[in-house]
Amino acid sequence: MNTIAEPIKAHPMAATIFTCVLAALAGLMFGLDIGVISGATHFIQAEFRVADRTIEWIVSMMMLGAAAGALAAGWMSAALGRKRSLILAATLFVAGSLLSGWAWSPATLIGARFVLGLAIGVATFTAPLYLAEVAPERIRGAMISTYQLMITVGILVAFLSDTAFSYSGNWRWMLGIIAIPGALFLLGLFVLPDSPRWLMMRGRKAEAVDVLTRLRGDAVHVAQEVADIEEQLKMPQRGWHLFQQNSNFRRSVGLGVLLQVMQQFTGMNVVMYYAPRIFEGMGYNTES
Repeated sequence: MNTIAEPIKAHPMAATIFTCVLAALAGLMFGLDIGVISGATHFIQAEFRVADRTIEWIVSMMMLGAAAGALAAGWMSAALGRKRSLILAATLFVAGSLLSGWAWSPATLIGARFVLGLAIGVATFTAPLYLAEVAPERIRGAMISTYQLMITVGILVAFLSDTAFSYSGNWRWMLGIIAIPGALFLLGLFVLPDSPRWLMMRGRKAEAVDVLTRLRGDAVHVAQEVADIEEQLKMPQRGWHLFQQNSNFRRSVGLGVLLQVMQQFTGMNVVMYYAPRIFEGMGYNTES
């Protein structure tokens, strides 16, 4: 059933913000997953007595899983719906977090990190899409930016959590504790409505109107938005043909790819994943 939490049903804007912020918490999961491994690698290596190459596999397997998840997310979000895709991503996140905390071997930990990556790949594609389709136009940019903000918050929280557990050296708690916010996120997803656009794509116009009415409150606005969605759905999807035929579109895609490549060259990911080792190499090791 497409429901929104009872306390805010009477306030469309409150319902909209609640829905968007809850969906944006997918970014928090992403940030937690990025940051949490940083403080754990030293203790993992000490317990399993593995080489640096194995640690590199443990760290990077999440990104491989994220790539696979992102490739499958387009089909999933269309076939299952945005909401169900997010539920699947949250389930995988909780399972991967718990398996990471209980890992009995480096191979198990590598597999758990891959599962976490799948979750992140699906959520990273689906959450912004869901936000764009649920949020009204006037706050759409702010809601999508909230997703980006949540990623940063998640990284910060993960670093603070790692710091707290570093005194005991309990890397299993470092990796496993993020299952708690993951489980809360999963439970929250069940009260979110389906995307109105996806419902229209599936021929469920009445349900889409009901969701928009709860989120917008204005019948005229709802009717206009439904008409806009119907008009957009009549337009053929020409993504690949547009890429082939339109030089401006190719240029925009090329610039976007170049921006992502240059971002990687800054070394930002290396710092996030290996910050403790970097600072230790700089002489900030507090051990005598």
